[in-house]
Amino acid sequence: YTPSSRALVLVTMAGTTMLYSLTMTMVNITLPQLQGALSASQDQIAWVVTLNVLATAVATPLTGSLVAKFGRRRVLIFCTSAFTLATLACGFSTSLEWLLFFRVLQGLLGAPLVPLSQATLLQIYPREMHAKVNGIYGMAVVVGPAIAPSLGGYLSEAYDWRWVFFLMV
Repeated sequence: YTPSSRALVLVTMAGTTMLYSLTMTMVNITLPQLQGALSASQDQIAWVVTLNVLATAVATPLTGSLVAKFGRRRVLIFCTSAFTLATLACGFSTSLEWLLFFRVLQGLLGAPLVPLSQATLLQIYPREMHAKVNGIYGMAVVVGPAIAPSLGGYLSEAYDWRWVFFLMV
């Protein structure tokens, strides 16, 4: 790998992880708007977050098995593409049930992105650069949740709750 191709992979993997972490946290700020738009109770709308986290917790340990069977590149490309489609579907959801279904898909498909991104970076960079690469990658992991409330609040107020999902596509 050339230095420029490594840098491009680092930016791509860090961006992927940042967007995934945005989906985990940015939706929280739009829950009151979602509740009104989908005519849901406070208990019902809480499932939008809960089911996504549960799906992520279930799917993360399966990443190694998926990679062993299909290969890291295939799993990464499939999960990224399908996660993007699930995110788009969340934005187009017309009922709480559909939104919950697509949030579960987001969690299942997004869970492998973090470990696969990090594994990819550790494979293409030499060992002496691992600390630096992990530091840069770690900043992206932290930046997503840090900007999520402001960005989610702005999008949901200026446009609509759907734009919280459309932004990530």
